[in-house]
Amino acid sequence: MQYPNAPSRSRIAIVALLIMLGPACSTLQDGQPSPAKPPEPSVSKANDCRIIYDAGSSGTRLYIYEKVKAGWEEHEGPKVSALADPVREIRNRKWSHADKVVSEVIDALDDILTDGPPVNGKRAWLAFDWKKRCNVVSTSVFATAGMRIAEQTQRARSAELWQKLKQKLAAEVGNNVAVSVRTLSGFEEGLLTWLAVAETSGTTDFGIAEMGGGSAQVTYPCPHCDPKSDNVRTIDVGGKPVQFFSYSFLGLGTDEAPRTLGFPLSCRYGIGELNSRWKVEHCADRIRFSDASDKVYDPYNFSNGTYGIDSELPTGHARVAKWYLTGAFAYMKDDDVARCCSTRGKCYEPRTSCFRAVYLPKYLSALKLANTENSHASWTRGANLCLAQNCLARVRPAPVCRWSNQGCLAN
Repeated sequence: MQYPNAPSRSRIAIVALLIMLGPACSTLQDGQPSPAKPPEPSVSKANDCRIIYDAGSSGTRLYIYEKVKAGWEEHEGPKVSALADPVREIRNRKWSHADKVVSEVIDALDDILTDGPPVNGKRAWLAFDWKKRCNVVSTSVFATAGMRIAEQTQRARSAELWQKLKQKLAAEVGNNVAVSVRTLSGFEEGLLTWLAVAETSGTTDFGIAEMGGGSAQVTYPCPHCDPKSDNVRTIDVGGKPVQFFSYSFLGLGTDEAPRTLGFPLSCRYGIGELNSRWKVEHCADRIRFSDASDKVYDPYNFSNGTYGIDSELPTGHARVAKWYLTGAFAYMKDDDVARCCSTRGKCYEPRTSCFRAVYLPKYLSALKLANTENSHASWTRGANLCLAQNCLARVRPAPVCRWSNQGCLAN
């Protein structure tokens, strides 16, 4: 599916010019100048904006990207419930809560008009009055791994949720604004993260390894890759065609991995306080990726009509100078194991914190990456850039929806 194009800026410029020249172009009647008009109050011109929701596996975050002279300014808004939760009936959500979750997503557009509540000494988000400052070009809700799993297990419910959301979102932003709601393919999610990193790094000779809550992505330019591969597509980058390899392991994100790979007692929070002889290997050896060094277990993606198979190591074709680690990788600390496994220290989501402390380094080791650097780039910034440049215009065929044996869900 192609992203919607922005309205013609030349048309906007012409309209603005006519408005400014209006009094000077007044016609003369009966040989006399037209009566002078009283000056009108000045009104600042609205900037083009794109509204993008990151509908992730742990929650849905609002972002608004405003076009300013220096580029695109990001306004981060509230985070509300995950769209997939009522569909999958997880985190104390039932299917009967679907309407409430949809309303939360819509309400975020009103909530961002004022500052968010104080959290740890600062505001959860800063106010941005998009209704006054923006000419909204498009509004998009892009879901990632949580909704991929939801669509795999509850296709009818997912379709109903998307329909409700699209109708209410269109009513909120107006019928003249293009509205898109859908689940990103794993290829796209990795690509959009790569585009965001490229903008901040100023280079293209790199790959990204991203760890999310429900999936893990590997993406890099690969001019020598087989263009017939489902993992390879050609994208417009800065107006030039670039061939990419991009793959997503659905079910290997930090929230899903304890379910798909197993959650042994030796990986429990504070296990070192229960067993003074505990070592990292006691947990790491119980986390199975694959029996082969060139394979990675792929829990939820379909291949040849089945899932739960070992897939080819995604970095095998990479010839890049550097790797950027994003998502959960960028938040790894040297003392994670000491705080979350050896003792019961302060850890994010304590129950699975020891598992994550061991799992993340082991996964990176399996990828066999060299020359790595952390990046906090958000894929939503890459999505905005892609929308602005219509970067998927030449993609044929569309990226594969691997999570479903029935094809992509049309919304």
